[in-house]
Amino acid sequence: MKMRVYLLFAVGALTAMAAAQPHCDPQTQYEKNGMCCNMCKPGTRMLPQSTCQDPVCEACGKNEYMDKYTKSDKCNLQPYCDPNKNFQVAIHNNHLEKTICVCKEGFHCSSSECITCVQHTKCHPGFGVHSKGNQTHDTVCKRCPGGTFSNESSSDGACLEWTECTFGYEEDKAGTATSDTTCVRTFRDHYIAVIIVVIIALFVICAGIAGFVYKKKSGYMEIRAKVYACMGCQETERITQAEQGTLAEKDTLAEKDTLAERSIPVENEDEEGSLDHGVTENGNVLTQEYGKMDILSRQESQTQESCSM
Repeated sequence: MKMRVYLLFAVGALTAMAAAQPHCDPQTQYEKNGMCCNMCKPGTRMLPQSTCQDPVCEACGKNEYMDKYTKSDKCNLQPYCDPNKNFQVAIHNNHLEKTICVCKEGFHCSSSECITCVQHTKCHPGFGVHSKGNQTHDTVCKRCPGGTFSNESSSDGACLEWTECTFGYEEDKAGTATSDTTCVRTFRDHYIAVIIVVIIALFVICAGIAGFVYKKKSGYMEIRAKVYACMGCQETERITQAEQGTLAEKDTLAEKDTLAERSIPVENEDEEGSLDHGVTENGNVLTQEYGKMDILSRQESQTQESCSM
C-alpha cells in the first residue's frame, strides 16, 4: 500500500512540473526563467542589451553568416576557399548561408570533407572517358572497344571510330586501340589525278599564250588603224586642197571669160554674118568676123569658097 501511495505521489509531482514548464517554439524562441524569449532572425546576431521579449539584433559583418534563428552574439565565419589548394576564389555576398568551396575546372574534392582538390585522372591512349569527373567524383576510364581508338591522354575525350576509306582510297594500315586506320590513294586514281593536273596546266599555258598573242595583235591592229586613219586624213586633206585649187582655177577661167565677153563689141544683126575680105601682100585672104582679124592662106580660102559653092 505504501508503495502505491509513493508512486501516485511521484506521478502527480511530475505532472505538476510538466504543467509548469512553458511551451516555447524551438526554432524561434528559447526558455529563460520559465518564460519563452524571442531569438534574432537568420543573418543577424543578438546584442547584449537585448531583453527576453524584445531582442536587439545586428546584421552579420563581412565574410560572416548566420543560417538560423539565434540568441548568440556572434555570427559564423565563412570558410576560406584557398586557391593554393585548387579551389575557385569565393565571393561571400550571402549572410544567410554558408559558402560552399568549389574546385577549379578539371579538379575534384580529395575527400568527403573537401579539404583540398586534386586533378581529374587522364585516360591514357587506348582508353576513353566513360564518365567525366565533376566536383565530387574523379574521371572513370574504359578501354576502347573494337572499331574505336584513342591516341592521346585526356580527362574528357571519348574513343573515336576508325576512319572508313572512301572511293579512290584503299586501306594501308588497319586501325588499333591507339591509332586510326590509314588510307592511301589507289595507283589508278593517282595516275588519273596526275593526267588531270597536266591537262589543266597545259590549258592554262595555252590560254596564257593565246591571251598574249591576242593582246599583241590587238595592239598591232590598233596601231594599224591609227596609221590608216592618219593616211586617210592626209588623203582627204590633199583632195580637199586639190578641189580648192580646181575651184580657184575654174573661178579664174570664168573671170577671164567674163572679161573677154565684156571686151567684144556689140554689132547690128545685119553685120553679124558679114565678112570683109582683103588680100595681104603675100596673096593671103584677110577676113574679119565679130571684130577679130583672121588671116587665111590662099588654099584655105579657095577651099572655103568651094565648100560654099
